[in-house]
Amino acid sequence: MKKLTASLSRFWRDESGASAVEYGLLTALIAAVIVGTVATLGTTLDTAFQAVVTALT
Repeated sequence: MKKLTASLSRFWRDESGASAVEYGLLTALIAAVIVGTVATLGTTLDTAFQAVVTALT
């Protein structure tokens, strides 16, 4: 029982996996920002190019 308690105690104090979770969340946030920016710029650029095509025709 003493070994089990010691093992559980070590498990709760171990923070090595926390870094991986934090990096995963940071990566997800950066990806969301990139997707939002590309979607917004894509719509803006599409409108601008349509205006140029309309002006040329």
